[in-house]
Amino acid sequence: MKQLIKAFPDFQKAVPKSERDYLKVSELYYDTIQGEGINLGCPAAFLRLQDCILSCRWCDTKEVWKQGNPYTFTELIDIIVGSSLMNALIRGQHLVVTGGSPLMQQEALSRFFQVFDDTFGFIPYIEVENECVLIPNAKLVDYVSTWNNSPKLANSGVPPARRYKLEVIKLMSVLKNSWFKFVVDAPSDWEEIRKEFLNPHLIQRDQIILMPCGETREELEKNRELVVEMAVREGVRYCSREHIVLWNKRTGV
Repeated sequence: MKQLIKAFPDFQKAVPKSERDYLKVSELYYDTIQGEGINLGCPAAFLRLQDCILSCRWCDTKEVWKQGNPYTFTELIDIIVGSSLMNALIRGQHLVVTGGSPLMQQEALSRFFQVFDDTFGFIPYIEVENECVLIPNAKLVDYVSTWNNSPKLANSGVPPARRYKLEVIKLMSVLKNSWFKFVVDAPSDWEEIRKEFLNPHLIQRDQIILMPCGETREELEKNRELVVEMAVREGVRYCSREHIVLWNKRTGV
């Protein structure tokens, strides 16, 4: 893995005078793989943005997205040009925009993709992580190749009024490149998925991906068999957390 912007920075950059042309970035790294979701195993670069709208109890990147600095579009373009990341993206490496909550910065993110396209003449394969509590703007939707939606269940510890937004879930479900990944750690989680997402016809069964909860290899191992059996029984996809399998609880991978 090659890291260009480090999590846990030991410095603080000033917010640019132009408040429109920067992103609050926690880390940027590449030459790794997507560890979860429909594109599990695909070569990937990760642009992790600062701040989160929910902060789930089992979040394994909380100590990362709480950190960060503002980087202007010019700085980010220069960083990309000065590394081999551009060649990786040209070869098909996915750009995974994650967090925290990327949609908290979606206006700036949309403008950054426009600047990227104007500068390099192409847009890479873009995946965006989405908690389904904010509605994406139309411009951002046009840039995204895959929506990695992850609506939160009660096991997240987040109150329903904050995490369960019917209008957002329904909007995301009609996009052909949209998947819904649920973190599972108990048999009762499927009943919640059925009651809150399938019965109201918010999403389709073939859009569902079940993923075991686990911040460490030990926790993942504990939940894996339960989730595999649930996925097989209900006829939905299962995915691992391959970055945890490979590197345990480690950032920047």
